[in-house]
Amino acid sequence: MKRALGPLADGTFDLLVLGGGITGAGVALDASLRGFRVALIDKADFASGTSSASSKLVHGGLRYLEHGDFRLVYEALHERRLLLHNAPHLVRPLRFVLPFYSGTRVPPWKWRAGLLLYDLLAGRGNLSRSHALPLPRLLREFPGLHRDGLLGGADYYDAQMDDARLCIEVLKTAAREGAYVANYVEAMAFEPGGVRALDHVGGAEFPIRARVVLNATGPWVDQVCRLAGDNTGPHLRPTKGTHLVTPGRGLRAAFLLLHPDDGRVLFVIPWLGKTLIGTTDTDSDTPADALVVTAAEVDYLLRAHNHYFSPALSGGDVLGSFAGLRPLLRSRPAEPSSRSREFRLFWSPSGLLTAAGGKYTTYRHMAEVITDAVAERLGRQTRCRTANHPLDGAPSVPWGDFVESETKVLMTAHGLGEPAARHLVNRYGRRAADVAAYLVRDPRLAEPLVRGEPDLRAEFVYQREEEMAIREEDCLLRRTRVGLYRPELWRGPEAPLAASHV
Repeated sequence: MKRALGPLADGTFDLLVLGGGITGAGVALDASLRGFRVALIDKADFASGTSSASSKLVHGGLRYLEHGDFRLVYEALHERRLLLHNAPHLVRPLRFVLPFYSGTRVPPWKWRAGLLLYDLLAGRGNLSRSHALPLPRLLREFPGLHRDGLLGGADYYDAQMDDARLCIEVLKTAAREGAYVANYVEAMAFEPGGVRALDHVGGAEFPIRARVVLNATGPWVDQVCRLAGDNTGPHLRPTKGTHLVTPGRGLRAAFLLLHPDDGRVLFVIPWLGKTLIGTTDTDSDTPADALVVTAAEVDYLLRAHNHYFSPALSGGDVLGSFAGLRPLLRSRPAEPSSRSREFRLFWSPSGLLTAAGGKYTTYRHMAEVITDAVAERLGRQTRCRTANHPLDGAPSVPWGDFVESETKVLMTAHGLGEPAARHLVNRYGRRAADVAAYLVRDPRLAEPLVRGEPDLRAEFVYQREEEMAIREEDCLLRRTRVGLYRPELWRGPEAPLAASHV
């Protein structure tokens, strides 16, 4: 995937996608597979908004059952099954534990009923049936759980992903199928038959012509609608989600918990050898470009963790944090956490097609619906092909077999240790060999970027040359995630990813 701007100004595209988050990426892939001439631009890096700030889960959304969103849960569980097949290197099963405590907002019987329904809705895509966890077993497996009021629990399975890499991988697959994609290119104005764009890297302005323009900019949807002259909004009421990254606690499963203050659902998740705690869910009027994690949000999440687990965590234990805006549909006043994760399509008088709302797990189905609307407008009805289309790094053999065989190949061919070879396979899938090939050029690239972390210097060269990483944070925050819990690597002029260091 190379950053070439020349083709963007060449001729007329069937579809121009504004926004390189997961929704726009999904549409670019779907439309390309249908034979449309597609372009996609993002004013910043791909996945630099909400699509890199999630809880890193591909899940049906057990908590949505409480709000009666049965259709959404069913759809998400179906999409979970497809993602596990199409991107096994980026989406993997993850066990979840639900501890039952006396006096909480949701009683044990209600959780059990929800888990039974969750199993039924998953159907043949169920990863494993949920099970009861008697109190002795729960305490034996997780001795750090607080015992006061603990009645027992249950477990079930969902899936974990690397959200930013999954988005970038969808874009790489779209580019492989003929889409023209570019980051750091912004639509500055709408013109008849397209937009006038600005390249934030080189500074040039140029037109991009398209028969249909899609606004898939997530939290920036209303801003783009106003740019196109549509003043019927706002269409969104975003909520802010904040997560903390803390040292690993040796958890062998993720936990779904209820916050002791307000009863909201949150997660404590093992992630990349660390612990991910989140998320908040509060209305936010802060622009998506100006989000910061507040001390109150840190305290809120640590208070929840410490209510359930020992030893307690303090602010000094937090390695990093991140926040994003969920582009939720505006509706009647309600609690933010209960607002619908559905999405909506609408055409502006200018002809702009806008996709508002949605849920990461269901991005593929959303893209199918959106591309159907584009096809109808173009008068070219075609069939969606993404349901069984593997992403770029997915191997053609069963994932478990591939991991073992490819790890040995990398160890033998490039002299990598087993942990480093396995790390590359688990992040890049069948493209791991492409990353390791850089070691032939310079064996020093086999060194880790920072002691104690698995990320190799070769990855950063590969990401610059093959994944359109322009700035240091593109590598550190999205194509790898090391910058999320080692923020000193990219804040300030001493960041070690300068060109002279790789």
